[in-house]
Amino acid sequence: MNTQHLKGKTILITGASSGIGKATAIACAKAGMRVVLSARGLDALEQTAAQINMAKDAFGDTSGGGDAIIIPCDVCDDDSVQTLFEQTLDAVGKIDVLYANAGYGLFASIEDTADKQIRDIFETNFYGTVRCVNQALPIMRKQGGGHIIICSSACSEISLPMYGYYAATKAAQDSMAGAMRAELAGTEIHVSTVHPIGTYTDFFNQVSNKAGKDVGLNTPDSLMQTPEHVAKCILKNIARSKPKPEVWPHWFTRLGVSLCTAFPGLGAKVTRKMHQRKSG
Repeated sequence: MNTQHLKGKTILITGASSGIGKATAIACAKAGMRVVLSARGLDALEQTAAQINMAKDAFGDTSGGGDAIIIPCDVCDDDSVQTLFEQTLDAVGKIDVLYANAGYGLFASIEDTADKQIRDIFETNFYGTVRCVNQALPIMRKQGGGHIIICSSACSEISLPMYGYYAATKAAQDSMAGAMRAELAGTEIHVSTVHPIGTYTDFFNQVSNKAGKDVGLNTPDSLMQTPEHVAKCILKNIARSKPKPEVWPHWFTRLGVSLCTAFPGLGAKVTRKMHQRKSG
């Protein structure tokens, strides 16, 4: 993978304090990109920045790239998101890539999910993405190009028992990205979605905290990957002259999801059995 042309380019990452966001930030910095780290927690962002700076010392001169800039932001707040983009432009003058990654999971049946829980997860996962995209698009139009990446999920295409509303937010992100892709055809603004399977991150710990109980991984071991693997797939797509519209870090899942989409009855049976195996 040739990433030489990425040196000095800027990527803004929300949800950069942990998991896939953090791994992507480190991978992009190693490729020489300026990385704007954003999340709500300042301490965790500082730890990510420290890792990037240590890595920068190890890989040497990056021609102005490889720098980490911390700008805390709550994607649920309009003013906070606007400030994030304004401060990014003040600091580096451009945004070549936006990775809208901030989000969380929710483990609950459709019947038992409270209205507030539904609204809260859409506020972060979907409307948080909307806020960032609405800020990024005018900037990228003025620049004459850019790359918007949205962290969706494999379950954007096929929902999972007990993750119905989480999957709904991911499907909404995917539909939004597809519409943007068509609307921006003929411009130099590219739109990609990322569709990870289960990853070994704090995701499931956060899900357990939201659920008030330990829900475990709730994903077969064969469908788990490291955040570093997902980050490598994202970086590879950023490095392409024409980025792919979708990044699937686990190609077999893409095939399985396609079959389940074509045969929804089969899809429901498969996901139900998967859930029963993990919960039983």
